[in-house]
Amino acid sequence: MKKLLFLFIFLQCTAPVFSQVPKPNQAIKNLENNVQSVIQQVYKASVYITPYDSIRKKATGGSFSGVVVDADGYILSAAHAVKPNNLYEVTFPDGAKFRAIGLGRIASNDAAVMKIEEKGSWPFAEMGWSSSLKKGMPCISIAYPGTLAAKTPTVRLGYVAETETTEGFIRTTCLMEPGDSGGPVFDMKGRVIGLHSKINLSPEDNFEIPVDLYRKYWNSLIKPVSYTSLPQTEGFAADRYADVLKAEPVMMNLGQNLNGIENRLDKNTVVIKSIVKGADCQILGTLLDLKGLVPEMTLKEKSFLLSKSSMVGNEPFVEVKKGVVRPAKVIKRDEDNDLVLLQVQEKIKGGIVLKTVSLDSVTFVKVGKFLISPQPEGEGVVSVLGNTQFVIAKGPTAAYMGVNTNLKDGKVVISMVMPRSPASVAELEVGDELNSFNGKPVLKMEDLSAEISKHNPDDTLSLQLVRSGVPYHKYIVLKPRRLNERHIAYRFTDGRSERRDGFKSVLVHDAKLKPTECGGPLYDIDGNFYGINIARVSRTSSLAIPVALISKFVKGSGVAGNLQTLLTSKILKIPQSATL
Repeated sequence: MKKLLFLFIFLQCTAPVFSQVPKPNQAIKNLENNVQSVIQQVYKASVYITPYDSIRKKATGGSFSGVVVDADGYILSAAHAVKPNNLYEVTFPDGAKFRAIGLGRIASNDAAVMKIEEKGSWPFAEMGWSSSLKKGMPCISIAYPGTLAAKTPTVRLGYVAETETTEGFIRTTCLMEPGDSGGPVFDMKGRVIGLHSKINLSPEDNFEIPVDLYRKYWNSLIKPVSYTSLPQTEGFAADRYADVLKAEPVMMNLGQNLNGIENRLDKNTVVIKSIVKGADCQILGTLLDLKGLVPEMTLKEKSFLLSKSSMVGNEPFVEVKKGVVRPAKVIKRDEDNDLVLLQVQEKIKGGIVLKTVSLDSVTFVKVGKFLISPQPEGEGVVSVLGNTQFVIAKGPTAAYMGVNTNLKDGKVVISMVMPRSPASVAELEVGDELNSFNGKPVLKMEDLSAEISKHNPDDTLSLQLVRSGVPYHKYIVLKPRRLNERHIAYRFTDGRSERRDGFKSVLVHDAKLKPTECGGPLYDIDGNFYGINIARVSRTSSLAIPVALISKFVKGSGVAGNLQTLLTSKILKIPQSATL
């Protein structure tokens, strides 16, 4: 009996915190199941489209989205992306590529059609009826947001906010951005009800081309004509499911409806404050329980946290409870995944038991799962899992020096110094010869750009130059290149994380996180730990580092050895308390 009692106590103490999370109500689980069912049904029909150069026989820039709506290969898309008789390359989610030709377009309502040229029987989604829509109905976007550059479409969830605007569009809360144009929005029967057209500044303002317009002008749209006025209308049958599709009250208040679950999950979310680049910086952190991964003596009266490295300085403070902070020590940083492991010399109750968490990769069957990003104050941020794990490549212009170069007499010579650039600040001049960059010879003009592409903004690099025959040396601090952000999609309220690319494996979800709300944990509504929120990458998407990479980082951090060194050298000097 004593052995059984001991075993029971042991299991209670070692069970993960999220095992005690209350279950979501049945209406929310039913909605989640329905969303996932629709995704499985229509995902294959959502296609990635690029203009095609028939002379060079290759796709060119300017990608957009579309959806195949019958087995013959007719595709619905947006008129601002499609031109009659132009050729396009259509890529299905499985990677198969085919040629398509632009057919009709009506610029006034942004509707357009194209058709796959090859004969075949194509995966497709049925066209629905936008006339059946009701305010508050859930809807699903499956398209290709440009900032992600994913090879498969990304899912977002929302609801119908207006069935018809004054301009004749549907307004939904399914987030969209450039690249999504022409992408489909589905009802809960898996039918196309609208196509992505445009946005306003508010994330709530996403405007869709009503699918009934394609029905109304179908015979005109399948001809390769650009209409300057509306063609003749056609009649079409009514929707037999018009009375079945209804608003879902839980959809419009998911955060409130999941409050009970979020309140249990946010116990593993903390606030971290530090100085980064000379300014006060706040970010969230994730409390871990490392039982079974490191020796018990290492864990005694200590707590461990993960967060976003680029937003945590070298002398951070952690809010261990409301109004009380403690200094934390940086144990290790993982620059590739932007992770940092911290240790606090105090036991904080709780923590995600990392050893018990499944390390399996996120497969397609989980796409559409409802997720929660807990917040220390207020409601958690609810989202859906948008894709399987994929790479976010480092932006080719993430950092820059601010020079143009020419080749002169076999030497790489500066031909232009951009105003207010790092090169201008370092007083480089036109005519200076570039000999080496970080000790590597600069023999060709592309050598410089190739080396810069390996670095991040704020990296300090070493240049050897020659001016008027005299060698000299300069240190250059790279700065972020200011991208062309005139499009309204780049000016959304919360803003993007400064470090948001260069990740080898991430999960994407449609949470509207602020950059300061990254660093915390990401769960599904059943309490399963999915990873650490690492960046708000765009208007449509937030990114998370998956569990497998987190576990690998923690296991390779040398926690026991690092802590022993710190304690032996008495580096950790902990005050009794501090107040925010």
